[in-house]
Amino acid sequence: MKKALCFACLFLVGCAPVERDAYNLIVGTKASLVSYRQKHPECNFVPKTGMSGLPASACVLNDKITGAKDVLIDAVEVYCSGPQFENGGTCNAPAKGTPASQQASAKLQAAVANLKQILADSKGAF
Repeated sequence: MKKALCFACLFLVGCAPVERDAYNLIVGTKASLVSYRQKHPECNFVPKTGMSGLPASACVLNDKITGAKDVLIDAVEVYCSGPQFENGGTCNAPAKGTPASQQASAKLQAAVANLKQILADSKGAF
């Protein structure tokens, strides 16, 4: 439920650039994963190992991207959490200049950078 609220909040016009960047990245990654999973249905129904017992690369990539996307969603939830956000409203980012703002912003930016790097590394797989 909170994840749905997160997406709704980030879609609003008054979002800061880091929130918009995170939202766009989450939505784009979700769409890419849906397409990828249609090409590799084996990742959804069988153990994530190939015939040799080694991890199947398609499934490992699926898991890696999904995990990074979920970490980004969690970082957005931490960054935006507050009474207004928890009730379906806009993001309640910490006040700028405070230690909480610096820490939450740094974690959100790190999660964005991590997902972007994983997507760049997997370019051509989609």
